[in-house]
Amino acid sequence: MAMSYKDTELTLGLPGGGSRGYSTGGGVYGELMKRGFIETLDDPHDLDLLSSTGEEFRGQVKPEDEQSEAANYSSIRNSTTAVKAPTAKDQVVGWPPVRSTRNKALDSKNLKNISSSKYVKVGADGAPYLRKVDLEMYTSYEELLTAMEKIFTSFTINGKQYMEDDRKQQVLLMKHAVVNGMVEYNQYVLTYEDKDNDWMLVGDVPWKMFKESCKRIRLMRSSESDSTMLKQILSKFPRKPKSESLDSAGSDSGNNSPILGSGFQCTIGGSSLTSKLNVVKRVSSAVFPASIAAGAEVVEPHLSFKEVSNPQKQNLFISKLNVCCEIIDSSDPVKQDLKRETLIELVDFVSSGSAKFTEPAISAMCKMCATNLFRVFPPKYRSNFTGGETEDEEPMFDPAWSHLQIVYDLLVRFISYSSLDIKVAKKHVDHSFIVRLLDLFDSEDPRERDCLKTILHRIYGKFMVHRPFIRKAVSNIIYRFVFETERHNGMSELLEIFGSVISGFALPLKEEHKIFLWRALIPLHKPKSVGIYHQQLTYCVVQFIEKDPKLASTVIKGLLKYWPVTNSQKELMFLSELEEVLEMTSMDEFQKIMVPLFRRIRCCLNSSHYQVAERAHLLWNNEHILNLIGHNRQVILPLVFPAIERNTQNHWNQAVLNLTMNVRKMFCEMDEELVLACQCKLEEEHIKSNSAAEKRRITWERLETAAGVQPVVACNFLAPIKPSTCPVVC
Repeated sequence: MAMSYKDTELTLGLPGGGSRGYSTGGGVYGELMKRGFIETLDDPHDLDLLSSTGEEFRGQVKPEDEQSEAANYSSIRNSTTAVKAPTAKDQVVGWPPVRSTRNKALDSKNLKNISSSKYVKVGADGAPYLRKVDLEMYTSYEELLTAMEKIFTSFTINGKQYMEDDRKQQVLLMKHAVVNGMVEYNQYVLTYEDKDNDWMLVGDVPWKMFKESCKRIRLMRSSESDSTMLKQILSKFPRKPKSESLDSAGSDSGNNSPILGSGFQCTIGGSSLTSKLNVVKRVSSAVFPASIAAGAEVVEPHLSFKEVSNPQKQNLFISKLNVCCEIIDSSDPVKQDLKRETLIELVDFVSSGSAKFTEPAISAMCKMCATNLFRVFPPKYRSNFTGGETEDEEPMFDPAWSHLQIVYDLLVRFISYSSLDIKVAKKHVDHSFIVRLLDLFDSEDPRERDCLKTILHRIYGKFMVHRPFIRKAVSNIIYRFVFETERHNGMSELLEIFGSVISGFALPLKEEHKIFLWRALIPLHKPKSVGIYHQQLTYCVVQFIEKDPKLASTVIKGLLKYWPVTNSQKELMFLSELEEVLEMTSMDEFQKIMVPLFRRIRCCLNSSHYQVAERAHLLWNNEHILNLIGHNRQVILPLVFPAIERNTQNHWNQAVLNLTMNVRKMFCEMDEELVLACQCKLEEEHIKSNSAAEKRRITWERLETAAGVQPVVACNFLAPIKPSTCPVVC
């Protein structure tokens, strides 16, 4: 049918009214120039497209001239007056204005519901004017799409309707499209503009988010939607060199929708274009809202945090972390300075509290720390005798510490972050990460070991699920140190951490913790380099005894087992630790080990090394130990009295002699009769020993006489000597 200019001219007349219509000649045409939506159908009940009957539309009004159109219009007006007013749920609001029956239904709604209405404009490519819909009237995408179907059914664009005749099939297609996150009818795609002015596909986000962010809706041609979406996605990527340009792919005319994954495919003008972008794993077509899109966008990493908006700061944070994963050679100072500045920016950003450690951010942080920190140390050139760093040796400092220090600072702030989600972080701070972190304790740089001590302590405090594994891993390090290598630079730091860990053990102590004491801590007294970590080791042992005093006898037995014989400095450390242990030992536990203990102390009292002898005598200055000795003097005094008497007679050091006299005086004040008894017994033993010595002397004289010592002959031949027949008693 041929259409004239008047058929397509737009006027300001209201639908159904003739006062403002375009009038020519008879005036009938002007009155009928604009029609309401309900007036375009022969039967208003045809609006129900989801009815079970599924009958087709009866067709549009196609007047052959103005008179037939007026007649049809009059018949429709008369037929619709008897139609029952539709409910408020079924009304269509927008332009053209709704009929009076629908206005009445709208007025009957609650004022609260009206105030909560949200109207958005609805347009279609090729449609002569816009519509409006209230999103609050619908509860799902299906209801909204059904309304869109009703609104645009009567329009013909480019000679093709939006809906084909088979509406049942179209409804099924619509539902299938909503489920799959994409709505597309033939050549058209239903899109909307969100608060960020991005065009996205309807159905990509939850319905509630869609209602809050939707500014307008547009039924867009597929070719144009592909182009629009592609431009939006590419605008969010950083600029890359030409070598990373888009790769072309084969055409696929049957698929017009964008496919996002390792690459994305979209059909524009019948040709298929595939892009392999390795910057991100997946970029959703629904880049909404901005808070959810964090991690999906990649921002140029060399930008400053002040140069980007707040929603993009999180993406910039991840980009900078990924850039810092690159290892820079020391021969390139420019790149080293750039990386150092980037790390400092990351530290400042985390310190400000603006960072949000989502799973992508946590993954990038752990990857960056692992790349920069986990490394193999060079061979150790220290002597095997020292077994590690000693007080006389100067510590060795890592030349890359200025760079490592910033990474450690960032890792400490990450672990200590108040809003860190432990359930997500434990997936990345896993057992492998912890083992490699423990390996760094063998670093020769004390500054690095000090940072590691802080990090491991906070990991142990925050990640409760990793606590048993950390204890087991540290035990393995101790076993290897004690029984294999006897070399480790970070033993004091590890024991310092465990000092606070042991103090937090619950009572009663688990068997696992007692085994750690027996098999790990006590054997640590064996290595020659015990002096490096002895102070921390003593603290750990004392903490165990504070938790369970019954362990005192076990600890003292372990000390006696590994007691040094020829190393005087080590013996001094054992005596100091022994005093701390005895201060916390109960009477019952003391009685279990007092005999072997004071046999060892007796040897120390008579030591020719004056410091060892002096330190052993100072045990009597401790009130608790003196109390234990006083209650058990009947057993202890006979053991140590011979050593005391021997010192008073022939020890070379005057300080030791004075201390010996003080100890003897203490025993006399405790029990003078026992001292006299011990002295008498000692004199008897002395007389017996002198008698035995005299007998040995006489016996040797008889042997020499019986042997008949002869002068040595110049030759090598010695004449045989006949054995004496006289009996000799030794």
